[in-house]
Amino acid sequence: MIGKRNDLFVRFSVRDFPRLMQAEQKPQNGLAGLKHWRYDLGAGLQVALVSLPLSLGIAVASGAPPITGVISAIIAGLIFPFLGGAYVTISGPAAGLAPALLSGMLMLGGGDLAAGYPLLLVAICLTGLVQIILSMVNAGRFAIFLPVTVVEAMLAAIGIMIIVKQIPPLLGDLAPMSKDILTAISKLPESLLRIEAPVMIIGVVCLFLMFYLNNTRKEWLRRVPAALAVASIGIVLGYVFDLDTRHLIAMPDDILHGGITMPAFDAVWRSPELWGSIILVVVTLTLIDGIESLATIAAVDKIDPYLRKSHANTTLRAMGVSNMLSSIVGGLTIIPGGVKSRVNIDAGGRTLWANFYNAVCLIIFLFLAKDLISRVPLAAIGAILIYVGWRLCEYRVFQKTYAIGRDQIVIFLITIAAILATDLLYGIIVGITAEIAMLTYLLSPSFRTVLTGKLTYTQSVKLLKHNLFDLFRSPVILIKHEEHSGLPHYQITLGSVVCFNLLPLDKVLQSLPEKCAITLVASQSGHIIDHTAMEYLHQFEEECLREGRAFRLMGLENYYQFMPHSLSSRMHDAKLVKEKTRMSDRALLMAGIAGRHHLNFTEQTSGTLNLHNFVYLRRGDMRQESNVMAGEHAGKHIKLFDYSHTAAPDYYSEYHHTLIIVRLPDDGVAVPDLVLAPGHYLERYLVSFKEIDDPEATAALREHRLYIRPGGPDPSVMFNKLLGVLKSYPGIYIEIRDGVMLAFRPDRDLENVEGIEALLGLAEMV
Repeated sequence: MIGKRNDLFVRFSVRDFPRLMQAEQKPQNGLAGLKHWRYDLGAGLQVALVSLPLSLGIAVASGAPPITGVISAIIAGLIFPFLGGAYVTISGPAAGLAPALLSGMLMLGGGDLAAGYPLLLVAICLTGLVQIILSMVNAGRFAIFLPVTVVEAMLAAIGIMIIVKQIPPLLGDLAPMSKDILTAISKLPESLLRIEAPVMIIGVVCLFLMFYLNNTRKEWLRRVPAALAVASIGIVLGYVFDLDTRHLIAMPDDILHGGITMPAFDAVWRSPELWGSIILVVVTLTLIDGIESLATIAAVDKIDPYLRKSHANTTLRAMGVSNMLSSIVGGLTIIPGGVKSRVNIDAGGRTLWANFYNAVCLIIFLFLAKDLISRVPLAAIGAILIYVGWRLCEYRVFQKTYAIGRDQIVIFLITIAAILATDLLYGIIVGITAEIAMLTYLLSPSFRTVLTGKLTYTQSVKLLKHNLFDLFRSPVILIKHEEHSGLPHYQITLGSVVCFNLLPLDKVLQSLPEKCAITLVASQSGHIIDHTAMEYLHQFEEECLREGRAFRLMGLENYYQFMPHSLSSRMHDAKLVKEKTRMSDRALLMAGIAGRHHLNFTEQTSGTLNLHNFVYLRRGDMRQESNVMAGEHAGKHIKLFDYSHTAAPDYYSEYHHTLIIVRLPDDGVAVPDLVLAPGHYLERYLVSFKEIDDPEATAALREHRLYIRPGGPDPSVMFNKLLGVLKSYPGIYIEIRDGVMLAFRPDRDLENVEGIEALLGLAEMV
């Protein structure tokens, strides 16, 4: 396992994990999914309310007619559910591709958006064809070649582009959009000279509301999608200020005849001078579409309450077919969307039929509310898009990257700067080159060793060349096969593991028998394990846990960790590892408490494994634990630690809590699996539990809600204990799975001394 762990309380091990997962019936797509229509229909309606203003805005940001965004969303919803690949992912047009579409349209049309749009549709159609071909050769697996930081920098740069290009319409400036971001920035002072006060007032009010409604803690305000509320308020303000139609969304009089633009295949075929530009646009769209699609479905899988795993190549093929069909009827590119997928999950969507119902609702809106849609101000759309762009590039994105490592923030900033200075395609290439340069620098012998004569210049060049080649050759040095207790066990010795040589390792691991045990050994002959490789190894560890496979990662104790983050890069340096480092104030505090209670303590940050399938520990990403104290307390095995995770859909908002996990005593009384949650906390994720609806029990619990796994032991054996706990620990969250309890206070961050002692006292009460 990654890092040293104090899981002294574990008694049933990973062998029981598949049994727990199989007990939860997972909804499936296809005809079998129709039985969940009540959940999917309601979710589809809510998604449509979010999708409508977003789709209009994405089309506007792309330089295309607004209706094309809605057409794209409709095609995606009608096609994607039948081709599969995911479960709760909602596909459609995405803001991430808007800058690339705008740039392609301007390039193909010679600066004329109207002329470039039909030509761009040809490129989108060809992009879909390329995606289908790539899915047939299993190209989805090549995504692991791309450094994670470069992908995140691409999204951040797209966010900056969206913000800069939407400031003019927010202020009332309707000047043509610029092809590149530097030109757009240089023209911002001119936009300030063309401000139209009523439009600016609408834009500022809508922008404030987008931020306020998305961050408010008031439950009744969060029930209405922020984008829909802002678009509606924009319509009202548009009537109040009697806005000119040029500041409103332009909708065709006849959707079927005036709203559909056909791809200009003939024009492209007759103009060989366009072929080079078409190829460049296709390559750019294919790369960005593929990267963002695979990243999104992986992110959505992490918040799927049923923990289903999407199929990358099936999704890639579905996106290809959807893109081809979308372009034929004048629609934009289609990819999975993180924001809409999160709305779907929160609304209770269970299968891809929610995407289909979303499309049906959009068709109804389009034909019944066309005139109302045409009253949405462009300033309101600009406010929505600026917020979407902000979530891609806000300061927490930079904080998260810096926390992983200084090496990563350098690559992150270089990639962003390169994208803004050139374009997305060249910027990504520069980012990958920066990753190679960073690894080369880290593996280079110190110039001091040459000056002092420890190495000759020739020796240092040879050593650098050898280390550099290691980045691209298979990291697998040796595979050892043994039999343990009748089960196959594979021990794989590794050299340097980085993003550029992950594919051979992945191929080896995927070829191993399903039920075998795996041990990966980071050998002393390896030099570096980069951030992308650490993320891959941690994800593989979690996958093994879900499948009930034994997995260990050994040898990391000889690698120096760049930053105290479980996914930080590491270099082989036993000397640095052995050097004592000063404990943080937080670690000193918790070490003192652990010492007073005779518990083992470790400060090390490591990835958290959800050994007991706790619902809470399924949420989010970057799940980490640190300052772990574990051992015997009050006659029970306990583990108390600081826990952090990031939250969907952006995965940059980090949450911190202090958790305690307690192995309940085996006194012969069966303990039910249950969740005691304050209010509606985690309600959407408790899909395998049923809420107790007894009026007397509800009254006794007051603000808390009690959920029980159906078919389990009588919950009354724990009810009186839980009531006692609530009197002493108001606002606490408790979850019990297979006789192991997890507890913490959701309304608090990291606990102070009194809070930690209180959590230890909780172990005495249960």
